[in-house]
Amino acid sequence: MIDALIVVDMQNLFVDVVGAEGPRVIAAVNRQVALAVESGRPVFYTRDFAPIDLPDGDPENRTGLHPDLDVRGTVVEKGPGKRGGFSGFVLGPVLEPQQAYGGGSLGPLVGLVRASGAGSVTVVGIATDVCVAATARDAVRLGYKVTVPVEATAFGHAHPEGDRAALAELRDAGILVVE
Repeated sequence: MIDALIVVDMQNLFVDVVGAEGPRVIAAVNRQVALAVESGRPVFYTRDFAPIDLPDGDPENRTGLHPDLDVRGTVVEKGPGKRGGFSGFVLGPVLEPQQAYGGGSLGPLVGLVRASGAGSVTVVGIATDVCVAATARDAVRLGYKVTVPVEATAFGHAHPEGDRAALAELRDAGILVVE
């Protein structure tokens, strides 16, 4: 069975948000990328096109993939995170700041993973308890076996009951969480 690697939101903004964890998670994700490429597995990267309200044109490249990230695969747009579009499998419409999140449709990642012939996915990146979790749960809903190696993720500490509860919810969803 082919296992695809999905690298979630390793963008400048999010690497900065996780602070001291940034260099560690970049190194761990890069190891996952190297292993995937060496074994001929497909690698996909998600990039949230609108994680927060930013100046026009994103002059500081906050949404760009981090320069230390090993990018050897296909980069796909997802989001907008600022309106609740956290899963790598969803691509929502660009909405005005005053509008509530209006939902979206399946994004290009769905077709790319299917076309790769993958029967399982490994999901890594930022944040374990937000976008990694949403992407992993949607992968299960789409019929994939899913693994999340915690070492290659960083928490946003967004779960109201803490990081351990976030991992328990992933396990409850049928995701193999490797600590």
